[in-house]
Amino acid sequence: MKTGLLWICSILCVSVLNARPPAAALETSDISSAPAAGIRLYRAGPEELAYSKPAFWGAIAKGPKDFGTFIQNSFSKEGLPWLAAITASTLVLIEYDEKINSNTRRLGRKLNIASKDRTKPFLKIGKIPILRGPADLGSAMYFLGDGWVSLGLCAYFETYGWLKDDWRAATTGHQLVEGLLVTGFTTQVIKRATGRETPSAATAARGVWRFFPSFAEFQAHRTRYDAFPSGHLATGMMAITVMSENYPEKKLIKPIGYFLLGALSFQMVNNGVHWASDYPLGLGIGYAVGKAITSNSRARTAKTAALRFYPSLVPGGPLGLNLAYRF
Repeated sequence: MKTGLLWICSILCVSVLNARPPAAALETSDISSAPAAGIRLYRAGPEELAYSKPAFWGAIAKGPKDFGTFIQNSFSKEGLPWLAAITASTLVLIEYDEKINSNTRRLGRKLNIASKDRTKPFLKIGKIPILRGPADLGSAMYFLGDGWVSLGLCAYFETYGWLKDDWRAATTGHQLVEGLLVTGFTTQVIKRATGRETPSAATAARGVWRFFPSFAEFQAHRTRYDAFPSGHLATGMMAITVMSENYPEKKLIKPIGYFLLGALSFQMVNNGVHWASDYPLGLGIGYAVGKAITSNSRARTAKTAALRFYPSLVPGGPLGLNLAYRF
């Protein structure tokens, strides 16, 4: 049990949402005077965030650029220490995967959290499920990583931005769509390259790795190959990063988001969907993709106060320096 508890705490502490942020995090900030035509500034605490009018299809077309920025940042000089940390934490967790798995399931039984996904369809058209939802606590925790939650976030920001003519909200919605595409593509490429068994389908301790399975084989037997990395956590971390970058003044987005990611992480091990070692890379991908997308989509103009020296020339007098307090 101690191992399970330590693992949950570590996920919460070192996570680098697949859940809706609090309503307060979605309110539009006061808009100041635009510095140029086609630009709006939104006040976010001590700084202002600049946005141009978002174009939906233009945002979709940014996918290749966002992916390129994500790769460039990940393998930059500044990104290499993070890659080393992700690699080291993954290797350590692989060593303890079986122990973490068994202790997590034991804790789940003690807390009466089901180890099977009981998400069920609530609305069907014929035999096709249109709307799904959780039926108990365990499935509710697992549902945090469901595609419906991600799509709901996108729809919320897009709708709010359209109804309120809020460029910041609309841009956030566009960025979430971009993030889903880039994150999904990245995790799928790695899953299909590494081919790791999920805990529920494992034929050996810590799961067998079958590198580069055929497309048909992967599609026919996904649980044999799609454990590494966690796409759910990558998507959730991307969503938290995008929202917190666009609404930095809303301090509850990160703690609430990370808490929900911790619940999702626990349940995916409890369900036998993922190993704990599938998580560091998934979280890293989500964070890096979110940062790349937001850096490509808007400019940030910080307002800071400081003492500065300026050269001055008094007519008929000497050259000197003026001391000014500028905002």
